[in-house]
Amino acid sequence: MASETIKHGVDLEQFAAFLEHGTENPDDVMLGLGATGIDEGRPMHTLAKIDGYSYGGDEIRRATREYTFQLGAFKEVERDAGFVDPDDRPEPVEVALAALTGCINATLDVVAMENEIEFENLETEVSVTLDPRAFFGIRDADDAGDVYDDFAIDVEVAGPDLTDADAETLRNGVARSPVFNLMSRSHEMTPEVRVKDAQAA
Repeated sequence: MASETIKHGVDLEQFAAFLEHGTENPDDVMLGLGATGIDEGRPMHTLAKIDGYSYGGDEIRRATREYTFQLGAFKEVERDAGFVDPDDRPEPVEVALAALTGCINATLDVVAMENEIEFENLETEVSVTLDPRAFFGIRDADDAGDVYDDFAIDVEVAGPDLTDADAETLRNGVARSPVFNLMSRSHEMTPEVRVKDAQAA
């Protein structure tokens, strides 16, 4: 028989212990994350890879965490831009938006557990209008900061006995999402470009 402390696939006693330990030992729960994008020799086509990460200062690598994503563009855009044999791949901004939905859902699952909010369905939809002219060089790079309109984030939660107070708790909880903060806040990002002799490699 399953333990009474397990709910929605989480052992609540262990979860509480994890929170207590993270409060007392913040370095033990720090995450170091990264990704690598390898150009495939055709504009806009990249093979993105994620694998190792660090958790509490420990480097973790295993073959089952080696994920690859073939990123690219939309068939119609490639066709209009003159690409031979237009292809259709997930576009990087779409992948980032998908990551945002997953992170918001994960965050709200935790917020709901903390506040004893019961729901049966949770669906998050995000959308944005992108002006690609800076990407294609039609506009200057200095204009790249205003290529987006405001993001629309719509969260639908379904379940019995949900209240307006529950909705407000969940709405405020979205601000705890790491990807939401990655996209909505200003961060210092300085690209470094290194060159090497490809023939010598």
